[in-house]
Amino acid sequence: MSFKGTLFLVVGPSGVGKDTLLDGARDRLGRYEFYRFCQRYITRDPEAGGEDYVAVTTAEFEALRDGGAFFHQWQAHGLSYGLPMDLLDDLRRGVNVIVNGSRRELGQIAALWDQTLIVSIEASPEVIAARLRARGRESEAEIQRRIARQAEIPQVGRGVVRVRNDDSPEAGINALVQAIVGSARQHFHGKAASLKTANGNLCIISNDHPVAEMMRAQGSRVELLTRSGRALVAELAYETAPAFPADTCLLDVKLASQLDVEGDALLEMRPSPSPASREVLRRKIRGEELSAEDIEQVVDDMVRGRYSRSELAGFLVSAANGLTTEEVVALAKSRARRTENVHWDAPVVVDKHSMGGIPGNRITPIIIPIVTAAGLIMPKTSSRAITSASGTADAMEVLARVDLSPDELRRVVGEVGGCIAWNGNLTHSPVDDVMNAINQPLGLKSAQLDVSSILSKKLAAGSTHVLIDMPVGPEAKTRSSAEAAALETLFLTVARELGISAHVMITDGSGPIGRGIGPALEMRDVIAVLGNHPEAPADLRDKALLYAAAILDWAAPEAGRTGRERAEALLDSGAAAAQFRRIVAAQGARANGLPAPAPLSEVIATDSDMIMPGFGVRAIAAIARTSGAPLVPTAGVDLLALPGDQLKAGAPLLRIHAATSFALERATARAHEALNSGSLFRRPTPPPAPTR
Repeated sequence: MSFKGTLFLVVGPSGVGKDTLLDGARDRLGRYEFYRFCQRYITRDPEAGGEDYVAVTTAEFEALRDGGAFFHQWQAHGLSYGLPMDLLDDLRRGVNVIVNGSRRELGQIAALWDQTLIVSIEASPEVIAARLRARGRESEAEIQRRIARQAEIPQVGRGVVRVRNDDSPEAGINALVQAIVGSARQHFHGKAASLKTANGNLCIISNDHPVAEMMRAQGSRVELLTRSGRALVAELAYETAPAFPADTCLLDVKLASQLDVEGDALLEMRPSPSPASREVLRRKIRGEELSAEDIEQVVDDMVRGRYSRSELAGFLVSAANGLTTEEVVALAKSRARRTENVHWDAPVVVDKHSMGGIPGNRITPIIIPIVTAAGLIMPKTSSRAITSASGTADAMEVLARVDLSPDELRRVVGEVGGCIAWNGNLTHSPVDDVMNAINQPLGLKSAQLDVSSILSKKLAAGSTHVLIDMPVGPEAKTRSSAEAAALETLFLTVARELGISAHVMITDGSGPIGRGIGPALEMRDVIAVLGNHPEAPADLRDKALLYAAAILDWAAPEAGRTGRERAEALLDSGAAAAQFRRIVAAQGARANGLPAPAPLSEVIATDSDMIMPGFGVRAIAAIARTSGAPLVPTAGVDLLALPGDQLKAGAPLLRIHAATSFALERATARAHEALNSGSLFRRPTPPPAPTR
């Protein structure tokens, strides 16, 4: 994108006060880099006074002209006038150039620069006559002739802005400054600040900048554009410190990243445009179905920040449970288009997604080594925890880097066939940021929005086969068999429309999986399963083998051996463990390996004899998060009793690990509350039996 400056040609008849207004505007704007008041070269005596000009002799003028020093030159009233050629360089780099123009030359000058605007200084005949009489240079007859021959301004360039100068000089100067600033393209040096905000998209300019008053009058939101064509809407704030750089626009960390601003980058600032898709958004709020083109429009304005939070909230509430399958497909495609898309030279690319909500369900780091050791490609991108004690990316990060760039992802998968990376640098769409900022505070639960988000990431990741882990239980994200069946149908239908082969596995989600809850504790269990340790959690091993076997049977069947047999052989032989080590090394292994649990701990014991019913999902997740997980990777909970265990009073149920005494105290109190209320244990409602 070419950021051009505007060429302002200021004209007006004798006596209108043009020179006074130009001098005043220069005092206001001339100190800013992107405003230049250009001096004309004139073959006039330097002592003649009037405008600010460069006086030259006729011989000097002709030499400059013959040497190509003028952008434009002309003769009038026995004098030669020239505009310097370097103003063209300034215009090309975004500087707004203000020139004392000549009425007769407007058309010729405007033809040289397509962003030309004429500013006509005007006043009533009575005011002009009074000013001419006051300066005493013309006779009354000459004054009347001057007023009578005022010519109409030609419509050239971008048009004409008229400035009245009937009042005081200060009022006229204000009017000229507003005309220039209001019509100019506002350019700034964009620089990344160290500032982080909750929602991002904050920019800061000097409170004294001439554009500040204009922007305040039009609202708090502006659109920022870069030379590369990126455009985003941001909240505009004003720095009142006098030392703040006059031509700088500071960007918060997130906004700078979104605009790809590093160091110093030229930005153009405009008042935030009204979203073209606003009526489309309102149609959805009214319950109407949108076309794919409609959704693309809404998403485009959404990621550019053109909607208010209230408008977005209304749209998302309406969309949460009001999208048709066709709209979900369109939304998934639109989301995928706005993130890094990866393509693989392989007929089968496997991925797996868990609907989440089950503490300790860390099967992915076991499945991927098994599947990739069998020869399949599985580039897994995973999220960090949002409401749980650990996400897959959090757990993997205790051993290796997960913040891979797209190029690093391609390299790792090329070397070892798979990865376990954070999706924030990869398949995470800016649409997710916008929607999550609204959805999470409102607590919106939407299968349609979830499916569009999940499958858009798989589409962007180049996946051909996606296995969906759908735990079902009274405290899981998917509560009932009926809800699971409806969600399965939606997944399969949308995936088919996107060209993805999907398979859904519905399993028991009534309790935690594994023993450790928290990033480091869960990774300890993963390593124990991969290493075939006799104390490895059997439920974690069994579920990982179930899913790995399903993938092998589905995506790469082998005659004579079932997927389960192949998966068990790869795990039992140590091939999966060796493959996991290769993945860790390729991503960048942490120097000290698996960290020990957080140093402070407390055991929670049963206060009566009991048959252990199993732990409740929500209570265990809440205790682990209160202990510090996932922000403190080594914090969390170890489960010390298994469902069906015969326990005597005083028998240990769980051990809490925390890094601070305050966190340990809070988590211990929460555990005792859950124990006393009975919510520590899973609900008596029988979970649905696994169906596939």
